[in-house]
Amino acid sequence: MTSNTKLVLFFLGATVFNILLMAVLVIAFWVVAALIPVPNLRVIILFVGFIGSIVLTFLAYGAIMKWATVRFNLEKHIPQLFKNRKK
Repeated sequence: MTSNTKLVLFFLGATVFNILLMAVLVIAFWVVAALIPVPNLRVIILFVGFIGSIVLTFLAYGAIMKWATVRFNLEKHIPQLFKNRKK
């Protein structure tokens, strides 16, 4: 398998992971909001939950990428992601 193929598969997997994680978090906030009897507070929780799910997904992805980089030695397998950027 070429390095470019590995890169494409990595990005596809990461995209699917991000979408699933965000969906789980949105559904979790939706369930919490459904349990709140006050309608105005429910709308606030839905809004904050949606924004929170985006932020939490971003933070989780960063932490998992750090772990996966060390665990699976991604610098060796997908060098395009870890090239030094020229200024």
